[in-house]
This record gives sequence, structure tokens and C-alpha cells, in this order.
Amino acid sequence: MPQTIQELLDVFNLEQIEPNLFRGSSPHTDRQRVFGGQVLGQSLWAASRSVPEDRAAHSLHAYFVHPGRTDLPIVYDIDDVKDGRAFTTRRVLARQGGRVIFMMTASFQIAEEGLDHADPMPADVPRPEDCPPMESYLAGATGEAKDFYEREWGALELRFAGDSSPRGSIPRGSHSGHMRGWCRVRGELPADPALHQAALAYASDLGLLAASVVPHGVSMHAQQLQAASLDHTMWFHRPVRADQWMLLDQISPSASGARGFSLARVFQNGQLVTTAAQEGLIRPVPSGSDQSAR
Repeated sequence: MPQTIQELLDVFNLEQIEPNLFRGSSPHTDRQRVFGGQVLGQSLWAASRSVPEDRAAHSLHAYFVHPGRTDLPIVYDIDDVKDGRAFTTRRVLARQGGRVIFMMTASFQIAEEGLDHADPMPADVPRPEDCPPMESYLAGATGEAKDFYEREWGALELRFAGDSSPRGSIPRGSHSGHMRGWCRVRGELPADPALHQAALAYASDLGLLAASVVPHGVSMHAQQLQAASLDHTMWFHRPVRADQWMLLDQISPSASGARGFSLARVFQNGQLVTTAAQEGLIRPVPSGSDQSAR
């Protein structure tokens, strides 16, 4: 995964092969498969480049079909589903070696005035500068070396703001699984609003599913757990800057059938800017079992 902001920008430097056909590459990573947020972010960025500049994404719905390989480029094929007066719809198929590994539908809208309300930002959240770096928290929770997470997440600054585990700082209340964190790109991005949406989509896949294992006292990175993103949905309510602090307030309403379900409200400058939802595989694995099957 990108270690610097330039490497992150390189992830979004898609090659246009022909109209509505783009090719993206993967950064160096110690992971065995392509990070799902990379494919999500690249797909949204490719779709954004196929719509008029006066339209911004307001929602996306995606499925992770097959794990992607890190040694092959990914081709993004865009279908012009709809070009209306106010709304534009695009479908994206991501392929590697001729096989579809990911599919997404995204809707874009012109700027319009209308009714406006939003949930308030939680008031009891510590400031980013008062929260430990996420890599330090994960290193302590998993026993992995801190530099492993620094290498993988270097382009993003992540701060752990608490969870509802037995020793956590968030009371369980009405949510069994609750986790909060601060996130921003480590450096200044170009001003293009579509790029900031794509960068947020990239980052949103990092820890969303983790809220679903909080009630069970297990880490997403534990060898006894097979974890993978299955689908991902985002609604963009208001403009966002991915290079400024965003609070991800994440809950997990349910886990069953070896699947976890999580929701995240993303706040910036006190405003609700985005909501994300994800269902993922959280399958317990007996010692010595093959974790490659999905």
C-alpha cells in the first residue's frame, strides 16, 4: 500500500486506454492480494472521469467478487447506464486477466438546493492529537511489528479514538460493536472534489469491518480469523476533503453466518459528510486450516 502521498496519487494515475476504459496499477505491498479500498477508490475515480464536471458522486454500491493479484494491472470498464438532466449513472467492472474481480454502480448528481438536516457529531470524542496512532494500537493488540503497519498505511494518518471492548472507552449502550477513529491523507491533495471522494473511498475499507469483531475479543488480523470485504456502499452527503481530519464513527448492528455488518458515519468539521456500510467475511478458522477459500 502507498507509503507517501505521491504513491497514493500514483494509485489514482489511471491510464486511459480508450473512452470509458482505464488501467490501474498496484503499489508495492506485503499483502498477498490487492487492498479492496484500492479497487474501490480507483473504480470511483475512473467513473468520475466519465461524467460531466458539474456532477459529483452521491452514492456507490459495490461487490468484491474475487481477490485481486498485486502483480497484474487492473482494467476498469465503464458502462454509461444513464445520462439524465440531473443524475448520471455508471457501472464499472474491474478485470484482471479477463476475469471480473469487482463490480460497482455509482450515481452522480448536479448541485441542487433542498431540505437539509444531519445527525450531530458525537461530543465525547477525543481530539486526533490526543489519540494514539493506529499503528501503535494495532501493534499492541496483535503483536505485529509497528513498522509493518507504518509501511502499509504510510500515506494515511490514522488515530485510534476508542471502542466498546471490555477495556474500551466507549460504553456499549445500544451498540455491541462500536469503534471510532480519525483519518486523513498525510499531505495535501489536489483540489479536485472527485479525487477527495476517491481517496475517502480508499481509506473507508481499512477498518470498517473491524467494528464487527469488537464484541468478540478478536483482532481482524488474527490468524484464527479469515476476513475479507464482500460488499461496500457509500453515500456522499456533503463535500469532503480527505486531507483534513475525518472522524469515522463505526458501529456493527449484526454478525451472523460468518459475516459481519458495519456502518460508519464520517464527520468533518462537525458535519456529517458521508455514510458507509460494509458486509464482510469474518469466518473463524481452526488452527492449520486453509484460509484462501472464500
